[in-house]
Amino acid sequence: MGARAERKAFYGIAEIADALGLNRQLVTAWRRRRSHGIPEPDGELSSGPIWRGTTIEPWIDVVRSQRDSPAQPISPEVALQAGRRMLRVAALLLEEPIRLKLLSQSLAEARELLPIAEDAADDPLGRAVREVLSPLRTEPSNLQRFRRKVLAELTHLETLVELAAESLPEADSAG
Repeated sequence: MGARAERKAFYGIAEIADALGLNRQLVTAWRRRRSHGIPEPDGELSSGPIWRGTTIEPWIDVVRSQRDSPAQPISPEVALQAGRRMLRVAALLLEEPIRLKLLSQSLAEARELLPIAEDAADDPLGRAVREVLSPLRTEPSNLQRFRRKVLAELTHLETLVELAAESLPEADSAG
């Protein structure tokens, strides 16, 4: 890995997030869901999980190399997944009263797609996914404003669905 990053003896969520240039919430979600191949922690402290450098650094290197490779087009399946997750967020934002726990969970699930979208090729489908997910780039400080922002970006959903549908393989008709 060279001079790009300093090696550490131990890593917590914050150190992993910093090493990858991601936010802590995303790394926490990956760990909780056991996604992206994140290794099990070597131990737990009252402040959270902890990994030895020898455990987590190879995984960090793999994730970095995947992110540093040339941008690939986003798959239509991931594009549609982004659309579904944002529809779920929008539906929860329209409920009265807003169920904050479910909203928080849905936001975390939708945010998992941000790094994939950001690293995707700058083609029409990639741009449509980035637009639909754009309200998630910052933490909502005002729920009313955030609701308007999410609903406004849903106008890009039609484009996203059309582009994704064009990219999907033809389905065999069931007779």
